[in-house]
Amino acid sequence: MKKILEIQNYNWHVVVYIILGILLLKVIHKNYKLSLSKKMYSNLSLALVSSLETASTFNDIDTGKHTKRIGLYSKLIAEKLKLSKKTINEIGNVASLHDVGKIGIDHSILKKRGRLTREEFTIMETHTIIGYEILKKSLLGKIAENIALYHHEKWNGKGYPRGLRRYEIPIEARIVAVADVYDALRQKRVYKEGIIHEEALKLIVKESGISFDPQIVNIFLENEHIFAEIYSTMGEKYDI
Repeated sequence: MKKILEIQNYNWHVVVYIILGILLLKVIHKNYKLSLSKKMYSNLSLALVSSLETASTFNDIDTGKHTKRIGLYSKLIAEKLKLSKKTINEIGNVASLHDVGKIGIDHSILKKRGRLTREEFTIMETHTIIGYEILKKSLLGKIAENIALYHHEKWNGKGYPRGLRRYEIPIEARIVAVADVYDALRQKRVYKEGIIHEEALKLIVKESGISFDPQIVNIFLENEHIFAEIYSTMGEKYDI
């Protein structure tokens, strides 16, 4: 729990909420084989995901709709990659938690207008590790942990926090990397304007083989109209 208690924004009611949810799931997990159906355990896990999504919006209100869309984009890519049904559903369910670690980043950094200093960016990078530590305690599984920890790794090895490259990066993190950047490019924030779909498309393609897995970029291109529709409708027409 040490990493969780290092959260810098002092929304302690959020921290307590997360810890209680994690402890509850641990108790349930311990007694799972004795008294709990798979469906009930799954429903409780999804409830924890929803709670963590809500907690992640306390420090960054823009994050709410963004996280929901990431789940939709990521599930779509996973389906097109023909991953197992279990993996597809799990990615769709937990991809929205990719930035949950931002609850541990000071509001002044998250909302700063203009370029971050080197020191501020180093602090921002820690959201991947904070998110990983939270999710590791939650028992939501390795896919959720990998997404939080590795979604800022780059295909060429110049990402963070570990500097992984190519297939060293888990597939779920490679998927979320593309989904996350596309949505971030589109979305207006206090520190930047959003850009239109066509411009975001060009930037994603430009980073194929540099920041992103080329296979995933190709899938993105083949289904770019669906990405555009998800963004414009905020996912209301889709169900993850």
